[in-house]
Amino acid sequence: MPFGVGSALPFYRLAWPLALVLAAGTVIVGAAGPATAAAPAAPSVSCVDSAPSEARAALVAAECGRPVVVESSLTEMTQVVALAEGGFRYQASVAPQRVRRADGSWAPISPDLVRQADGSLKPAATLADVSFSAGGSGPLVTWREGVSTFTLSWPLGALPVPKVSGATATYESVLSGVNLHVTATAEGYTHSVELLTPAAAKNPAVRQLRYVTGGNTRVERASDGTLRLLGSGGGVVATSGAARMWDSSSDPARAGEVLPAVAAAWASGRVAVPVGEPATAVEPAVTSRIAPVALALDGEQLTVVPDSKLLADPAVTYPVFVDPPFEKFQSKWAYATSNGENNDGTSARVGREPADTGSGELYRSFFEFVTTPLRGKKILSAYVALTLDHSYSCDSTPVTMYRTSGITVNSGGRMSWTARPLPGVSVASWSGHANETGGCGALQDDMRAEFSGTIKGDLQWALDSGYTGYTVGLCACDTNGGQESNQQRWKRFFTDKGWLEVTYDSVPTVPSNLSTSGQACGATIGTSSPVFKAYYGDADGAGDSLTGFFEYQELPSSAVVSRTGQVKPGNSYGESGAFVLGAVSEGKSYQWRVKTRDAAGVESPDWSPWCRFTVDTAKPPRPGVSSSAYPNDGVARGGPGISGAFTFTAGVQDVTRYVYGWSGSPQPMTTVTVSRGASYTVTLTPPRHGYNTLNVYSLDGADKQSDTNAYSFLVNAPSAPVANWPLDSIDAHNLTDTQGDADLSTVGSVTWAPDVRIIGESVASFNASSYLTTAGPVLDTSKSFSVAAWVRLADIAPNNPDVDLDIGNRTVLGQSGSKQSGFYLGYRTDGVQPRWSFAMHGADLDQGTTWDTANSSALVTSADVGRWVHLAATYDSATRTMQLYVNGSLAGSTARSANPWNANGPMTIGAAKYTPPGGTPLMIGQWPGEITEVRAWQRVIVPDDLLGSDGDDATGTDPVAGILAPTEVASWDFNGGLLSGCGTETSDSYWSQSLRLYGCTDPYSPEQTAGYTGDAHDDNDALWLNQEQPDGYGGSGDGNGYAATTQPIVRTDQSFTVSTWVKLARTDRDQVVLSQQGNNLSRFMLYYNQPDGRWRVWMYHEDGGSRPGSGVSGSTAVVDKWTHLTLVFDAGRATTSIYVDGVLAGITAHAGAAWNATGPFSVGRAFYGQTLAPFSGSIDQVRAFAGAMSDREVRNLYSGRTSPQAGRAGQ
Repeated sequence: MPFGVGSALPFYRLAWPLALVLAAGTVIVGAAGPATAAAPAAPSVSCVDSAPSEARAALVAAECGRPVVVESSLTEMTQVVALAEGGFRYQASVAPQRVRRADGSWAPISPDLVRQADGSLKPAATLADVSFSAGGSGPLVTWREGVSTFTLSWPLGALPVPKVSGATATYESVLSGVNLHVTATAEGYTHSVELLTPAAAKNPAVRQLRYVTGGNTRVERASDGTLRLLGSGGGVVATSGAARMWDSSSDPARAGEVLPAVAAAWASGRVAVPVGEPATAVEPAVTSRIAPVALALDGEQLTVVPDSKLLADPAVTYPVFVDPPFEKFQSKWAYATSNGENNDGTSARVGREPADTGSGELYRSFFEFVTTPLRGKKILSAYVALTLDHSYSCDSTPVTMYRTSGITVNSGGRMSWTARPLPGVSVASWSGHANETGGCGALQDDMRAEFSGTIKGDLQWALDSGYTGYTVGLCACDTNGGQESNQQRWKRFFTDKGWLEVTYDSVPTVPSNLSTSGQACGATIGTSSPVFKAYYGDADGAGDSLTGFFEYQELPSSAVVSRTGQVKPGNSYGESGAFVLGAVSEGKSYQWRVKTRDAAGVESPDWSPWCRFTVDTAKPPRPGVSSSAYPNDGVARGGPGISGAFTFTAGVQDVTRYVYGWSGSPQPMTTVTVSRGASYTVTLTPPRHGYNTLNVYSLDGADKQSDTNAYSFLVNAPSAPVANWPLDSIDAHNLTDTQGDADLSTVGSVTWAPDVRIIGESVASFNASSYLTTAGPVLDTSKSFSVAAWVRLADIAPNNPDVDLDIGNRTVLGQSGSKQSGFYLGYRTDGVQPRWSFAMHGADLDQGTTWDTANSSALVTSADVGRWVHLAATYDSATRTMQLYVNGSLAGSTARSANPWNANGPMTIGAAKYTPPGGTPLMIGQWPGEITEVRAWQRVIVPDDLLGSDGDDATGTDPVAGILAPTEVASWDFNGGLLSGCGTETSDSYWSQSLRLYGCTDPYSPEQTAGYTGDAHDDNDALWLNQEQPDGYGGSGDGNGYAATTQPIVRTDQSFTVSTWVKLARTDRDQVVLSQQGNNLSRFMLYYNQPDGRWRVWMYHEDGGSRPGSGVSGSTAVVDKWTHLTLVFDAGRATTSIYVDGVLAGITAHAGAAWNATGPFSVGRAFYGQTLAPFSGSIDQVRAFAGAMSDREVRNLYSGRTSPQAGRAGQ
């Protein structure tokens, strides 16, 4: 029973919702042919069989010398191939050739059955989701289409296990002498009952086959006797043709010519009668006897009644096949019969049907091809190809093809004989033969029929006339319509082997985007040798080459001057080359235009519009720049982040633009357009303190540029924040505002977490339900403002062995309005992962407002849990720009779209106010974790505020430490050590950490391995270890002398920096300078590496266990020379760096989670279960910092030019 899916044409089939998205890089099509010639050089593209677009496919085809499929062109019935020699080949078939898989890729149609896990059988790749029974009592066929399901069950008992051959499953002996067949087709299925013997044909059960339908679909009968399958929504899922039955007759004379000589040979018995292609369960042979089958529908029962006359005919040849009503779908073709009856639709027929197989009616066939992709193309060649299955004649007879209007019925159905009368517009003729009955003395092969004639021109006419399809009719007649009834001309063509094949070239578009020497049309240009430039558009892209043809004339109209321009790839800009107009052109006006022609000789359909220009070669003077806020008088004013107005003046009347920007800024310069000669005033924010330069130049209407005015002025040092909450236990800061009087109060339980950032310090800790608040507002959020804080996310499920990140919106800082906070700093959910975010609400309303957000591009992940991150947000009211900085780097920026408004409520830390539509205000987004060093400014902050800057003696600019400057937690310079003997060295930092010497004796002795020396880097005292005392007071080079604290100095799971001056005394072994110990081994080692003679850093990834560490090497060590070493671990960037004498010598990524070593800090040794790798030499000025130093800060540390410490807030 054939059963096919519907068509895009109305009524006949359901438009299936097949996915149309192509999986990248996966296209299954016919194999590409070999390259036509070897490329002269290696192709600059990857040589693949398919590419996403026509332009890309054309480029690959040209570069690689091979045809390339255009992926975006693929449908079930069409495809485009870019050709190596240029142009494209378009193929449109009348039957499906490929199917889209669930993953978006394409596969060739393959109805071959594949056994599924449940034993059922499904076709490998077809358009219908059908499955066949594995045997037993279930449905014979199940068809699913979306939410619709159709089942068809065999009415006479359980089915046997089927035998499978290709696309057909055969259930043998379902009754005595009866087999049942089901066959998958490209768009559905067919099933038939095979009666093997006359006795089987007499079985009453066969004379009325009562099938049972099921599922949520409905079978209904159409007015022409065919059946339709309606889905659960009422749409047509599939249709059928006329029900029929056929026998296995093979008499050649029934369907073809029998030559007299052949007939005589048969009669004499000298030659056996050949057997042509036999009847099958899918379709009859050309010689089969065919009869109609009656149908009856009664509820879920479908009764099939075979033709009793055919079964009673003694001339019937068994087996006989009874095909119930559902017939396989036929695509994009139709037929017409002179007797107006529905007939066999398995093949496309032309001519008079032989009386022995039909009633002598005439057939015509029609084929419709989709041509939408060819609109706007230039047709280079075209033909229609069909495959002849069978001809009545032994010799070639003609067939004529005509262009007709579109098919008027469902594809594969019957049109009225008068709907498309022939002859119409004749486009081609062809003659051929393929008699497969044997009456010609041998079985003739199928023959390819190629119709070309005038199809190329006719198709071009149809496309130019707006046709979206091209339909042809086939008639067994002459071009004038004669001889159609000639029996010799009867033929049958395959319906799944017909296509339109076209080679075409895209027509170049009219050139666009015209410019004259870089200026738009209508401009005044500053050269008398203009260059004309235009965009050469072509759908073939870079796979085609276009030549520009330019012409110009002086205005008012004068003679036209022409020139051939550049040859350029499609979809690129081409130029004319310079037209030398000379000095006489000054002040004159001209116009020009251009058209293009591609490599195939196809021209753009028209010239471009005329493009006018005027010649003016004088350059404007340097613009004036002035500012009352920041005059260039050598006196520092304002401050970074404090805006001021700057005015630019032209000095001449033809200036139309100003271009300005800050010297040294990574941002591009800004261009503003003004009316001719007008001045322009802009409010700008100086990016740094000290010396600033604003570069300004002007452009006139001819695009001539003035000299640059480098306007220089001095800016005061950064102003202090208006509020500063250290939120630490140092100096009893706690909840105090150390800058102003906006002290904080708690809401909920805010506790103090010790040693989570700096050893010896406690910071405010929040439990995701508590927060801090001021009594009143701190900032005016309608004006420029900035806020910043150090934050540390906590694990929201600490008892879970995995680190858990709270997915939601969490707030670090906000300032409340009546219904909303004026801003939110924290993180906001974006999809399923949050991002660091600075957000501002559009208005203080509960609904109808918008949000502006500057979000980080990087996601917040579980790796950020437990890691300190610095967040800073700034709003510039002059430019209405919001910016978010993460760890000192600009992470997000956006324009403020809403009108500014002032949130005049309290500042909140760890939560923000939000009012849902129609609801009451809530405090939301409570922070889980720690927050410290919170600052607020009533101005914009700039990178110098965050990262600091160096001083400049020439301008009197003092150095400034940025708020991100690492905090010094220990510093030992060993000054006075000689006087103290073996006394403990105490750090001069705030935390006063003590460093004890091991291996030191007092007084000095030859055995001692640690002590002090006056031969220091700073001409004072230094530490010496494991060598003879440099001042001649004894000492041993063999031993384990070192210095160490009794507790950790830095948290090694957070960013930290350690540095020292060293003088190496020997090179015959590894020697550790600085380290900090865990339970089993040192977390880090800054050391001399003996195998390669270099300074090196090593970081262990865990405190013992199987995970190794990672290292980075610096420069070669020099014996007996003071060298400065710095180790920087940046937890935020997960990198470890080593600096030698202030210069970055090596950097490496740090793998895995960081861990905190809680043991002592050591000078001159490491620990790996025991003390090891003692250092031999002198060490001076050991320093440790919480935080990662920048390159600039390390250089200053080396040179001794340290900036004032920002360090802990309030210090």
